[in-house]
Amino acid sequence: MREVVNYDILSAKATAGIGNIILVDDFRHMVASIFALVPGGAAVTVKCQGSIAETAPTFGSAASATNQWEYVEMVDLNTGTATDGDTGFSVSGANDNRQYQVNVDGLRWITFILSGITGTIAVTSKVRLYND
Repeated sequence: MREVVNYDILSAKATAGIGNIILVDDFRHMVASIFALVPGGAAVTVKCQGSIAETAPTFGSAASATNQWEYVEMVDLNTGTATDGDTGFSVSGANDNRQYQVNVDGLRWITFILSGITGTIAVTSKVRLYND
């Protein structure tokens, strides 16, 4: 039987910064559901971050030789469009829900980070991790 685990990374997060950091090195696949409550005039960018470091890096700080992490590409399950990790998923002036496939094969840690916030927003992200 296939092992499946679900986690909440962001729970109605309304401020810039990272969500929960999840240990993913026992899994090859991840699907993320991201719901962004972004009323008129508001905006937010959501990016996925990953690392192969032995201990979780400080994702909210700049990447460096001693704090290694990178933004991770996400593929939209609706359109099949790849979203570059450095670009992320941006929403402005409307609520949006997306589901993304994230390749975590070989990664150890994963999280999401919010940036570019204007106005009042709330972002919720749930992930499903599994193996073949």
